[in-house]
Amino acid sequence: MSISTGLGDSGSTELFSGTSVPKDHPQVEFLGALDELNAFLGDAKAAARLERTKTLIESVQRDLFAAPGLLGPSKAETSIDPDHLTALIHEIEEQYPMQGFIIPGKTPASAKLDIARTVCRRAERRLVTLNRQSPVSPHLLRYINRLSDLLFLLARSEEHA
Repeated sequence: MSISTGLGDSGSTELFSGTSVPKDHPQVEFLGALDELNAFLGDAKAAARLERTKTLIESVQRDLFAAPGLLGPSKAETSIDPDHLTALIHEIEEQYPMQGFIIPGKTPASAKLDIARTVCRRAERRLVTLNRQSPVSPHLLRYINRLSDLLFLLARSEEHA
């Protein structure tokens, strides 16, 4: 089977549910932002100096692959746990307390994590738009919101490494 089917040549694509929608449909926009986020996370993981950062990024990437299961009518159960991210955020905040504004780019890894954070915020905006059209899992909304905070703190921890 070829990756190029030609089905999208007319500007539409097929969702996991089998429904055909325009490529600028809010769900496609969100999934595209997640895909972009996952790619930037892979870049950040490759540049990270701390093994803990690499491990956490890998875990988040696995969560992002499960995220589409929280969209649409079925809203499958998933292991995505926003409370786990909240606990990590509090733990990292204790290690690296905030002191003033941060200008991104102190290290290659922190700069890449800051880019991933901004893409995560875009994914969140796309998810909020989608949620207005077709309600999504509140767990997913909370998870994506917390994720941008975690990425910010991982960038700070890489700067201290």
